[in-house]
Amino acid sequence: MNLIHYHQWQGKSNDCGPFTTAIVLNTFRGEKIFDGKTLALEMNRPRLRWHGLLPLIVIRRIPDWATLPWGIADTLTQNGVRARWRFGATKADLLNALNQSRVAMPIIGEINLPRVLWAHVKPLAHYDPQNGFGFIDPSHPKAEIVWQNEKEFEKLWHNWKNLLVETL
Repeated sequence: MNLIHYHQWQGKSNDCGPFTTAIVLNTFRGEKIFDGKTLALEMNRPRLRWHGLLPLIVIRRIPDWATLPWGIADTLTQNGVRARWRFGATKADLLNALNQSRVAMPIIGEINLPRVLWAHVKPLAHYDPQNGFGFIDPSHPKAEIVWQNEKEFEKLWHNWKNLLVETL
């Protein structure tokens, strides 16, 4: 997967979720169709989804602030890329996704209320035992691999209970 080719910079926005979603959708489509800013506006609105005969309202994002993991999975699936989200993922799950040409999007951050609360999502592109995990990070202005050492990554990922959005 050539995620780096579809990198989009989120600028100073808090839109890592929509920008990550755009990067992944464009990678699977093989062309630059989706724009993170446009997806952010679209994901701000709840979506009506039918589950058999039952209508479900999917709240994908707290408008202009935080994207929910099921919102990323729903937007990917709505646009033809099957995805799911779950807690309790492992390093092996991340490596399996890489080996199977799927995209893992771990959610990392800190929860230390009432002072600190932040989360960030970014698609995993590589793993190297020396450098750690390599991401195509929408918060990084350049289209390049951004490395995060394994110890730091695992601490920040564990804070969010190893929350993972992944393509299937």
